[in-house]
Amino acid sequence: MAAAGGAAVGQSDNGDEAAQPVAVDSAIPAWRDLPRAQDDLELALGLRHTAQMAIDRTVKELHLELARMDQLHDTDAGKKLLMEEAEQLVVQEYISGGDVEDFAFILGVSEATDALWRIALLSEVSELVDEALNAVENVPGERDRTESRIERLNDAIPYLNSRLNDAEQLVEAAEWVVYIAEINDMADRERVENGFIEPTERHWYNLRFCESTNNYTAESANGLFYGAYQFEPRTWRTVGGTGNPAHAPPEEQDARARLLYARRGDQPWPRAYCGRWLPAN
Repeated sequence: MAAAGGAAVGQSDNGDEAAQPVAVDSAIPAWRDLPRAQDDLELALGLRHTAQMAIDRTVKELHLELARMDQLHDTDAGKKLLMEEAEQLVVQEYISGGDVEDFAFILGVSEATDALWRIALLSEVSELVDEALNAVENVPGERDRTESRIERLNDAIPYLNSRLNDAEQLVEAAEWVVYIAEINDMADRERVENGFIEPTERHWYNLRFCESTNNYTAESANGLFYGAYQFEPRTWRTVGGTGNPAHAPPEEQDARARLLYARRGDQPWPRAYCGRWLPAN
């Protein structure tokens, strides 16, 4: 029990419980590895940021397409809009092939081979101009294409929201793991400072079995002790716990039991009873 006095659930009158076998996983879980837990949180935050950016970008594009559609509903306004877009497209296409200084050089060359290159480049831009001007005369067709883009963007938003929701859950889970890992990290450091022997998983399992038959939701018959380690509420609070220890997740109960041991050794669990399953310091 995590305090002197009282009878704990799972503890026999004569204290003759047999040590119980336990399977020990060699892999260290993330809530026992603070650097790993922090890395996992950074990854989850990155995924959430990417998902949020995707939604923001899609919503912005949707608003632009809706505004574009408003202009395309009027034929004259639509032609003006398409002409402006054509001009912008030509400039962007021309500039995208290199820096302004590069194009200044191209337009100023005198050798035949470079001149042919210049002609070919300008020819491609000219074809683009022709295509853009042809599009200007097809406002109804552009309305149809814009309406199709609006539909696709609208369809994408629920999927992107689902991705963001998944990312939010990942962040929440990762934050919780970091929270538990910080308790374990504190326990590791304080145990070393106080010179206590590190219990094995078998030690902890046998302690829990003695205290509560390994039942994390156990509450003693006298109403004084709670959880797998049979914490008294006041003892639970000394290691940062809140509420009923039996309502805390198993990983939190394990971490706070480790922190209690790191500070006080086996003293909270008297060796005449269940504390005998912990290492003798």
